[in-house]
Amino acid sequence: MNIAPVFRNAGRSNTFRAVNMEKDSAMLRSQGRVAPRKRLVAISVLIAGAALAVVSVGAPGTTRPVGARANAAPVAVAQSYEPHTGQPAVVKQVASDLYFFYDYDGSNSVFLVTDGGVLVIDTREHPRAGQNLIERIRKVTDKPIRWVINSHFHGDHTYGNAAFQAAGATFVAQQETARLMKLVQPKEMARRQDYFKENHYDPNEVKLILADVTFDDQMSIYLGGREVRLMYFGPGQQPGDTFVLFPQDRALFTPGAFTKHSMPNMAFTTSVDNWVKLLDRVGARNGYDVILPAHGDVAHREDIKELQSMLADEYATVKGAVAKGMTLAQAQQTLTFPQYKDWRNYSRLKSEIQNLYELIQTGKRRYFE
Repeated sequence: MNIAPVFRNAGRSNTFRAVNMEKDSAMLRSQGRVAPRKRLVAISVLIAGAALAVVSVGAPGTTRPVGARANAAPVAVAQSYEPHTGQPAVVKQVASDLYFFYDYDGSNSVFLVTDGGVLVIDTREHPRAGQNLIERIRKVTDKPIRWVINSHFHGDHTYGNAAFQAAGATFVAQQETARLMKLVQPKEMARRQDYFKENHYDPNEVKLILADVTFDDQMSIYLGGREVRLMYFGPGQQPGDTFVLFPQDRALFTPGAFTKHSMPNMAFTTSVDNWVKLLDRVGARNGYDVILPAHGDVAHREDIKELQSMLADEYATVKGAVAKGMTLAQAQQTLTFPQYKDWRNYSRLKSEIQNLYELIQTGKRRYFE
């Protein structure tokens, strides 16, 4: 296997919860709620003493089709699969115990290898792709896979969950991620069909595997003497966007809210202004030198400003077009943003303008209805 080293020098809740899965496994500290869910997992919860709790995810949401009405505001478009470029996926070693699975044509994952086991962020787009990731992990270590973090609700980051459930992992997600995974499951499946066909994957093998443990603002998992810190700063590209800090390795995993030199999907954000402010907070934080994004290659702190500028520029320009009374068709024809023509996903620009028109004119995201 090709493992490329890329070393670089460089809440609201008042409760304290610690979860001990087994003798030499992981300890979790959560500022926020630990919510129960259907796939019941008994976890020892120590709160200023000892108590036993069962952990699960909250109540399911509801789903109904998006209906288009005459004279209605434009409906956002959740872009589907883009054809492969043929670039092979590669595992990059970013620290002595931290690995970055980089898949240009798909979604990325991260795995931490410790004496107490393995922690994984995101599981790819199908159980077979998830199994492929497990096989790559097995070429690095035979340690058990203890934890899986789903960084956001998109199926290309969660539909490999079944393979990791079979491996015995415990799943963690921010509360909004857990809620949206269930709410939009039919729509997510619909926009993954081209990917399944191209890769000869059976859609019926995809199972909705929700979190065993959820959190609100911040949570830490302790595994093999290493801390993994999960952080939620509010909605970015979508509600639930979870950032994951590896303090000992000075590395930060970013969800869909950040990627380098790529125009993001605007169909899910509930506030572009909040997204830009969120990136300000991330850029101002200490404790990391390297960024491991959910899409795109390894990045660094200075790359955050580039995305912030693009988001602010695109949003202000489209907002101005709406204020001038431009129709969607006029805006799509007039607003070309040539300064971003060499960015990845520039070809989706007309769809992104449509997505922003929906948000600006309605204040809603119909994908979540």
